[in-house]
Amino acid sequence: MKNIINRKGLIYGGAVMATLFVSLLVIQSASAMITSQLDFGDQNGEVTELQTYLATNASIYPSGLVTGYFGALTQAGVQRFQTAQGIVSSGSPTTTGYGRVGPQTMARINSLLGSAPGPFYWDTVPVLSAVSVQTAQTSATINWSTNEATQGQVYWATTPLQFNEATGPGQTPYVSGALATDAGGLQTNHIVTISNLQPNTLYYYLVRAIDSAGNISIVWPTTFLTRP
Repeated sequence: MKNIINRKGLIYGGAVMATLFVSLLVIQSASAMITSQLDFGDQNGEVTELQTYLATNASIYPSGLVTGYFGALTQAGVQRFQTAQGIVSSGSPTTTGYGRVGPQTMARINSLLGSAPGPFYWDTVPVLSAVSVQTAQTSATINWSTNEATQGQVYWATTPLQFNEATGPGQTPYVSGALATDAGGLQTNHIVTISNLQPNTLYYYLVRAIDSAGNISIVWPTTFLTRP
């Protein structure tokens, strides 16, 4: 079962306004079949299922992001999957289907969903849960937990955060705003306190967890209001 975070308007890639879906990963692998073809720019539950499946293989989809938005990293993951499975390894989405989920790619994914994983090392992204915020006049404390040891991060700003998915394979996605991390290194219980805030002010924030293999999960985004 996946819990979908509230939809929020945001600046995608620093330029284009978009609505991004983010799910809390509470399963270790995808199970629902993909029933429609998918292309760059698509945004729906089918993309969520695709990304959840790709995220179980860190060599295919190293970012592990499950956002519901078919962006550049998702397209790169589809291309790696197509190459590894011998479907197609060159061309473009319009000429050869390279980088899109067409009939053959969709059929192959659905076939693998019903069988054992392929000849890859299958890794999983961390699961975030129980995110809560306690606010004061000039500070906020964010608590959450993960199912494995991770580094906890919180980004915040007084304006909507910018999020750039297209940072390339194996790179940590860019997020605007100030950053705070929890103390103590990799752990499962996370507490981050943000200080020097303004009273009675609305802040945008997100929580991110990164495990030792570089797999990332994000709760994106929401807000808190400091006390008057």
